[in-house]
Amino acid sequence: MTIGSTVDVGRLRSQLTTVSRNAERAFERAFDLQQAGAPADRVEAAMAEISRLQESACRLREQLGEPQPVLH
Repeated sequence: MTIGSTVDVGRLRSQLTTVSRNAERAFERAFDLQQAGAPADRVEAAMAEISRLQESACRLREQLGEPQPVLH
């Protein structure tokens, strides 16, 4: 592995960590909104954000060559 590719992998892993953390926060926010009885459009917007972040995480994992997590 070259230094350039090592830096790229490190940058991608850092991005993946950030996106994953943001997805967790978005999930918590959506859950809290739903539990608080927020309007459906706010809950749906939070859910859409989760989907967007999960898709971004999937793309980063593909670039890193990591296996995709499987939900049971």
